[in-house]
Amino acid sequence: MLRMMKYPDSLPSSDRFRRCERGFTLMELMVVVAIIGFLVSIGYPMLRRSLVRAELLGEVNMIQQAASVARINAIKQSGRVTLKILDDDALQEGGVVAAWVDRNEDGVNNEPADDQVGRWILKNGFSLGPDSGNDLFQLGGTNNRGMVFLPTGTTIVNSAGNIGVGQGAVLVGDDRLNSIRLLIRGGSGTITKEMWNPYDEVWSDELRFWRY
Repeated sequence: MLRMMKYPDSLPSSDRFRRCERGFTLMELMVVVAIIGFLVSIGYPMLRRSLVRAELLGEVNMIQQAASVARINAIKQSGRVTLKILDDDALQEGGVVAAWVDRNEDGVNNEPADDQVGRWILKNGFSLGPDSGNDLFQLGGTNNRGMVFLPTGTTIVNSAGNIGVGQGAVLVGDDRLNSIRLLIRGGSGTITKEMWNPYDEVWSDELRFWRY
C-alpha cells in the first residue's frame, strides 16, 4: 500500500526549490542602485531650489505680516503703533522686527509703559537692509528705521516723515545673494514685492531671478 503512494507532481524538486529561494544577483542590485541614484540626481536639485525660494519668501511674508498686524492694532486700539524694522539704518543679519503702541509718540519702545504688539525674529542666514533712495522713517532720537501707523490706519513711512504720502523700502536677502525689495507706500501701507534682476541690474516684479 505504501509503495503505491506517490508524491504529487506539484511538489517542487530540490533544484526548483533552490531556484525559488535565489536572491538578487550583483548585477540586479547595481541596476537598482543606479536607478535610485539617477532619481536622486534629478529630484534633489529641484527640492533644493524649492527650499531656497520657500525660505526667503517665508521671511518676506513675515515682514508683511508684521506691518499688517501693526496697522490693525493701530486702528483697533485707536493709538499710534510704531513698527521698527532696521537697527541703525544698516544691513543686519537676523535681527528682531518689533511693534508697539507708542503712547508718548517718541519712536522708542518704552517697555513696559508701551503695550507690545508683536516681535518677529529673522532667521540666521537672512538679512534686512536699507534701500538707497527709499529710506524708511527715522524713529525718534535713534537711528532705527521703520514706519508709524496712525489710528486712522494712515502710514508714515518715508524718511521725510510725510503722513500718508511717499514710500520707503526694506531689502530682504539670503546668503545666496537673492534679494527681494518690499516697497511700502504711505497712506494705506500697501506693500509690493520686487526681486533684484542681476542680469539687467534692475528691480522686477517678477520673482524669478533666483540664484542657488
